[in-house]
Amino acid sequence: FALSQLPLRAVAYPFVLCAAAGAVLLALVAMMVTLESTVLPFIFLASIGFAVIYNFGSNIFLGEISYITKAIAAVLQLGVTMDYSIFLYHRYEEERPNYDDERDAMAQAVVAAFRSLSSSSLTTVAGFLALCVMRLTLGRDIGIVMAKGVVLGVATVILVLPSLVLIFDKQITKHKHKSLMPSFDK
Repeated sequence: FALSQLPLRAVAYPFVLCAAAGAVLLALVAMMVTLESTVLPFIFLASIGFAVIYNFGSNIFLGEISYITKAIAAVLQLGVTMDYSIFLYHRYEEERPNYDDERDAMAQAVVAAFRSLSSSSLTTVAGFLALCVMRLTLGRDIGIVMAKGVVLGVATVILVLPSLVLIFDKQITKHKHKSLMPSFDK
């Protein structure tokens, strides 16, 4: 039994899983270095994980999608929507001193973040939808799946992430450490 006799999909799936696991691990390491809390990267990954699951679950209306799309969509969605989570959390940190209740600070952060995220994500969605006009059907697959992924990523950042941050706020604060990135302030 030779490896060349296997269908390409059977060979690609283990590679896809390894690539996704590697991307998550590298993202986790990068966030551990750059964020001030060791708990926060796990919360961000959980939120983005919900968005990825929602995105793959909603692919049912497309029928069959390419295995290449399945292979890159989760990693691409992680990379494209991670900054939305970081942006919301930083807005929350900016609003915290202005309010006695963390929920009020988070509500204000969500409103402020949604304004910025909606305009930023619209350009990203438009870019992915532009792939739909490719002659190859792969462009249509990736374009639609990733456009949905960005919309669902913003939705989870606005609807799910605030709850997760508020639930784990004590652990986030408890496990803060000095940032390992140099400060560029004078």
